[in-house]
Amino acid sequence: MSRALLALFLVASLVSGVLFFTPNYSAEYDEDFYDYQPYLQYDFHLHELNLKNYDENDTYEFSGSVYMRREYSNEESETFRKLLVKSYQLSILDQEYRTEVGKLLGDVTNGTADTDDALENIADITAAYDGKAQMLVKDNITLNDLITLDMITWVRDNFIIESMIDGKARGLMTQRLANVNETLSNNNSGQDFSSGEKLTSIQREMLEEHYDEPEQIITEGPTLAINGINGVWDDWEFESVGPTSSLLGSFSDKSDNRLWIGQWMHVSFPNSSHTVGNHTMEFVWPNEDFKGKETNFHVSLGYGEIFTDIDVDGNDYYAHGNQSDWFSFGTIDNNTARSFSADFTQGYPDYEGLDWFEAVDYASGLTYENSSGHLATITTKEEADLVHSLLDSHSYWIGGFHNLSSPTYSEPSGGWEWITGEAFETIKENNESTVGLWGQGEPNEAGPEDCLEIWGFDLVWNDNRCHLNWMGFVVEYEMNGTNHYEAYIPQDEWDEENQTHVMNYVIATPLTDKERNDILKEEGDPDVDNDGIVDKFDEDDDNDGILDENDMDDDNDGIDDDSDVCPGTPAGEAVDVEGCSASQIFDEISNEDGSLPGFNFALAALSIALIAIIRKPRN
Repeated sequence: MSRALLALFLVASLVSGVLFFTPNYSAEYDEDFYDYQPYLQYDFHLHELNLKNYDENDTYEFSGSVYMRREYSNEESETFRKLLVKSYQLSILDQEYRTEVGKLLGDVTNGTADTDDALENIADITAAYDGKAQMLVKDNITLNDLITLDMITWVRDNFIIESMIDGKARGLMTQRLANVNETLSNNNSGQDFSSGEKLTSIQREMLEEHYDEPEQIITEGPTLAINGINGVWDDWEFESVGPTSSLLGSFSDKSDNRLWIGQWMHVSFPNSSHTVGNHTMEFVWPNEDFKGKETNFHVSLGYGEIFTDIDVDGNDYYAHGNQSDWFSFGTIDNNTARSFSADFTQGYPDYEGLDWFEAVDYASGLTYENSSGHLATITTKEEADLVHSLLDSHSYWIGGFHNLSSPTYSEPSGGWEWITGEAFETIKENNESTVGLWGQGEPNEAGPEDCLEIWGFDLVWNDNRCHLNWMGFVVEYEMNGTNHYEAYIPQDEWDEENQTHVMNYVIATPLTDKERNDILKEEGDPDVDNDGIVDKFDEDDDNDGILDENDMDDDNDGIDDDSDVCPGTPAGEAVDVEGCSASQIFDEISNEDGSLPGFNFALAALSIALIAIIRKPRN
């Protein structure tokens, strides 16, 4: 059976799936997800001022980001579906164009084609595809132009949200064709290029995967200002579309096929000055009838700043306490969105949980058998194992911190110390082999991260921001050489007498190794040798007698780990030259495109299995 026939067989199953079922996606694409979504969700986040490296002589402009997801009318949703189909078809046309031009460039490289002849042929191909692209953009989309699963996958990463502004389909091809035509006509720099230079320039264009879109200045929409300077929206990014059933709706169907479309936008405040001190933020949404429609606005500040005064039109908003770094509100009674004015300055939210500094004080006030406590320090492998045995899946503060005054201070790993003064050194096991307790890539100084936590599930260290306060903490009691440890986690409890919620810290119930393993098994982590131990915890994944740290083929499928595209192949399954078995290929497609139930499931499974078998096998 030929690959072409198999591919046709698989396409038939997927097309029938589009016609007769709705695929199951992750939460964002779950049909039920949108049953609870407001008509408009608008989130603004102000980027933080880096107080750790703040220099009053430098200038820092305010900036932030907006996430907006709103429901579109049936008419607007139909326009989006047409834009989606056209944009996707442009991407397919672009691939075909690049393939044809790439073949000519390859012929020149291989010496089988003349440079000038190749340029002439490229000019003809470019003109032909330019015409095809213009015709595609002008043509009307019909019911025959079905939205497919491939399009849905493509749109998540490639749809250009600016198309929603003017209704024009966009893609890389438009700019690519324009640049190639400029190169062919010597118009791109006002100077003559040799034939070889033109081919080099065209070759670069064929490899280009991104073009900056012209900046769109939006005059309509909300007004957001800080200290009287209006924000400017740019760098729009498409984020999501749903629900899937509405996205797959036909263009002639008059039923309810409204879509929720989400997008990210960067917000800049030109010539503003983000300094240490007091600032005012103002927001006005233009009059819009939200009658009978739920809206939700959420405003948040970066780490190290808090709101000191909030005045929302109608005085109906929600914030966490008097010193909060966020607040939210909805529409008012006359069905228009609210405006607000809010003052903010430097500070940290006063929540009920303990940040690192508060945890230090809290631990020092605890006693065990007349011994005072302190945040735990870990200086041996045995001590680490003991602490790990106490933890559940929470994150926990321990007694390490980044001393910015240390003579050995450097980012991200120089100058770490223990609060007890013990040496902060690489932990050794049996005074021989080193044991790394930092998580992969940690410490990484992702912002002002100067306090030490343990990730309770993964049992690794991470540097984090000291004023975060949703962690547990580990306390150590010095007891004449035999130290005692306790792990505490926050727990919200109801105070019946005062009729309020209170935050208490209680002893954690530790996760056993078996419970950790079972959780990962349930989440689908691989277990190559089917011994019941997921590979994350299995020191010999394929049970071949070679520890994984010395094994170049952990899943024993005949493909070295460095070349294995599909690690964790189940034992005994044949793989192709990339290390992928039929079941892994199928799982990958299912996870990306949704489940394939019933008859379509059987068609897809059979097609994929046959493709995997025909691909060159390796045992």
